[in-house]
Amino acid sequence: MKLACQTLPYTSVYIDADLHVVHIICEGYVPSSVFRQTISTALEIVKNEQFTAGIYNVSKLRSLHPHDQDWLIDEILPTLMHTSMTKVAIMESTLGASQLNFNHLVYTLDASCPFELQYFEDVDSALEWVSQPVDKDTSTTFSFESKDLPFI
Repeated sequence: MKLACQTLPYTSVYIDADLHVVHIICEGYVPSSVFRQTISTALEIVKNEQFTAGIYNVSKLRSLHPHDQDWLIDEILPTLMHTSMTKVAIMESTLGASQLNFNHLVYTLDASCPFELQYFEDVDSALEWVSQPVDKDTSTTFSFESKDLPFI
């Protein structure tokens, strides 16, 4: 069951209590304060409710300020790494506007990152993936196709 727990201009946070998934949607030109409030809300849900998966949908995001990107990588990601999170699905723009941001994120992540990170083109595929059990014998993976990466 999908429930909205925060809706702001340009962003929304939904939860699926049955799947233990938090779903963040960012659209358009998101102001820094709104972006940070949205991400902080989602992180609190993960920590307080022991959610195990997240969907980060920025497929309609027009830009992300470099300071917000740094904040996400330097402050939020280390905290997220010490939560119950096991899978993060990312949905990016097919136009490549935000591709470089998340490629940078992948290269920033430590090899011992405790969750899987995978890219998707649609919500249904992302939900299907996060609903599958984690294979405990598999090490953390980062998965994306070369067609999704700029300059390759």
